[in-house]
Amino acid sequence: MEKRVLYKFTFLIIVALLIIVMYVWQWTADEQEQQNPEDLFDESRQQPPALQEDKIDQALGPKHDSSAEDETQNATQQTTEDQHETTYQNNFGDQAVTKAKEQAQQGLALYLSQISDWDKWQGVVTASFLEETKQAIQTVKEANVERRIESIELFASNASQSNNMVFGAFATWHVTSNERVANQRTQLFYLTVVNQNDKWLVNKMVTPDEGMEGKKDK
Repeated sequence: MEKRVLYKFTFLIIVALLIIVMYVWQWTADEQEQQNPEDLFDESRQQPPALQEDKIDQALGPKHDSSAEDETQNATQQTTEDQHETTYQNNFGDQAVTKAKEQAQQGLALYLSQISDWDKWQGVVTASFLEETKQAIQTVKEANVERRIESIELFASNASQSNNMVFGAFATWHVTSNERVANQRTQLFYLTVVNQNDKWLVNKMVTPDEGMEGKKDK
């Protein structure tokens, strides 16, 4: 009888110990997995780590502002054009530069308008330039093509020789074929103006683009 009681008591102790061990193990596991509800709303845990912008910018290189670059380029170009015109003024005088610019603009206008009244070219271009131009204008006339000038923007350029002046000109005009407007064109020309008998005359007209109006610069 005493042995049976001892066995039961021992069994109950073992069961109790197992229950205690299981309870302790479960409580420890829940403690590790349990998360504070406030942590779910903690922005610091929801957001990715801060980007190191300085290192990223350094890796990507300096930022380029296209608008700022365009402004700088335009300003540089304007300064260069002003320097060329100032050089002409120092070499030939303000009045000569003004007259040369007028001649360059008028000579280009005569060419683009295909004026075949050759008297109007007198005093504007040299005789050699006029002879070169006559054939070109006559060919266009025979094709029944006409032009209407919209604008001519003139600027001073670098002269290849010290006794002449060169002006760049952005010209825009409409081309009409058989009385129907074909298209609008814009082209850059370079006109060389020389002094002959105390008169500034257009002596050469070239364009940097092949296949466009004018003679290709070589």
